[in-house]
Formats: sequence, structure tokens, C-alpha cells
Amino acid sequence: MRRSHTISLYIDYPYDAAYRFLANPLNYGEWAAVDKASYRPLENGDWEAMTNFGGIRHFRFTPVNAFGVLDHAIFVPGEKLLWTPMRVMPNEEGTELTFTFYQRPGMGEEEFASAIEWITTDFLTLKSLLEALRR
Repeated sequence: MRRSHTISLYIDYPYDAAYRFLANPLNYGEWAAVDKASYRPLENGDWEAMTNFGGIRHFRFTPVNAFGVLDHAIFVPGEKLLWTPMRVMPNEEGTELTFTFYQRPGMGEEEFASAIEWITTDFLTLKSLLEALRR
């Protein structure tokens, strides 16, 4: 069994608008730990960018759906895809976001803790970005 860590975050921004923003892969470069200038779509539907945590990665996103599912995989080309569950749900006038990160095979405890810090920073950036749009 792989170790996991789940982040749950309330965002004071309407659910429908938050889902639309997050479901558009183009917006990922606005809040995630990627070099925005290098973030680009690929012909196969994946995206590619230089990351702040370890070189060039590819990104694959779940298709738009009616359930708030925003699962995605971040991977080195040629490696096995490891999907990360991400959901948004309405919470009163805002949005509840949950994200579960699984410890990767071969990932040590320090690297796992560092990844959790990067991810938490990304989601706090997202929260600030969306809440600023509401003002």
C-alpha cells in the first residue's frame, strides 16, 4: 500500500466558475509549480512544461465532466502514469477542493514531504487567484 496525503481547501469562489477554471488545462500554468513560459499543449492532447520540482514533465487531464472530477497525471514521458484524484464540490457559496497525493515508488520520506509542500503552495496560490477574481 502506498502512503497518501489528502489536502482539503475551502475556496471562496462559486463552484461552477471554479470548476470551469480548473477544467481548462490552459489555466494550470496560472497556479501550479510550472514555468508558465514553457507550458504548452502537445499534439496528443497532453501538456508539457518545465516544473519547479524536477525538470520537464507531461500532464494529462481528465475530460470535462458533470461531477467535479479533475484527476490528472504528471509524468516523465515513457513512465507509468500515476493519476492523482482531485475533486471540487459546492460548499455553500464557495467551493471545497480535495486532492490526494500518493507517494511514488522509490520516493523517500523527505521527497514525499517536499512534494506535499509544493502541492500545498500550489493550492494556496490557486485559492488566492480565484478569491481575487471574486472581488
